[in-house]
Amino acid sequence: MAVLGGYNASVFAYGATGAGKTFTMLGDMQNPGLMVRVVAALFDRMRSDSEHKFNVVMSYLEVYNENIKDLLTPTGQYLELREDSTRGVTVAGITEYAVTSVEQTMELLHRGNTNRSVEPTKRNETSSRSHAVLQIVVEQEAKTANTKKQVVVSKLSLIDLAGSERASATENRGQRLLEGANINRSLLALANCINALATDSKPSKLVKGKKPIAKYVLHLPYTNPFMHCKILCLKLCPSVLSWHRIC
Repeated sequence: MAVLGGYNASVFAYGATGAGKTFTMLGDMQNPGLMVRVVAALFDRMRSDSEHKFNVVMSYLEVYNENIKDLLTPTGQYLELREDSTRGVTVAGITEYAVTSVEQTMELLHRGNTNRSVEPTKRNETSSRSHAVLQIVVEQEAKTANTKKQVVVSKLSLIDLAGSERASATENRGQRLLEGANINRSLLALANCINALATDSKPSKLVKGKKPIAKYVLHLPYTNPFMHCKILCLKLCPSVLSWHRIC
C-alpha cells in the first residue's frame, strides 16, 4: 500500500445525488463500506510488518456550505485551515483519535456520520448536504537501536463527496438551494484541480534537497444496477512530513 511507502493519497466517491456514494464509502455495521475496508487493509499490512512500529490517528470532518465542522466532537463552531511547519496543512481544533483496530474505526465513523448534515430533497430523502472527509495519519519508524530515528508520516484521505444537483430537477428552495449551489461550486473547483493534475505533461522540476513530485490520477469507475457513483483514487506526491527523532 502506497501510504505505508511514504505517499499521501486521496480517494473520492463522486456522482449525482442519490447515486449511493455514502453507502459505498461508509456502508453499515453488517456491510462495511470502502472506508472501513481500506482501513482494514492498512491494519493488516501493518501487522505483517515486523520491522517498523506504527502510530495511527484519525479525524472525521464535513465541509458544509464551505465551512469545516468536526463530526466526532460537534460543537457548532466552524474550524479553520492552518499551515503547520511540521504537519503541513491541518484543521485547527479538529479532534483526533489514536486508533488501533478496524472495529474502533468503524464505531467512530458511524458515530460521526450521525452528526452529518442530511436533509430530504425531491431526488433523495437522505441527501448529504456536505462533503465528509476521513483522514488517516500514519507515523512509522524502524525498530532499531539507533539513537536517531527517521519518522515517516503519510496521510490517507477518504472522501464522500456530496452529490451534484440541478436546481430544476430537485426543485430546491431557500436553504436547500444555497446548499446545492455551494456543493456544485466546490465540486467544480475540485474537478478543475484534478484536471490540471491529470493533464499536466510538464516534467517535475527538481528543487535542491527535495525529491521530484510524482503526480498521476487513477480513475476507477464503479457501477452496478443499484448504484451509479464513481471512485477516484488520486495519488499526489511523496509525503514530505518526515523528521528525525532523537531517542
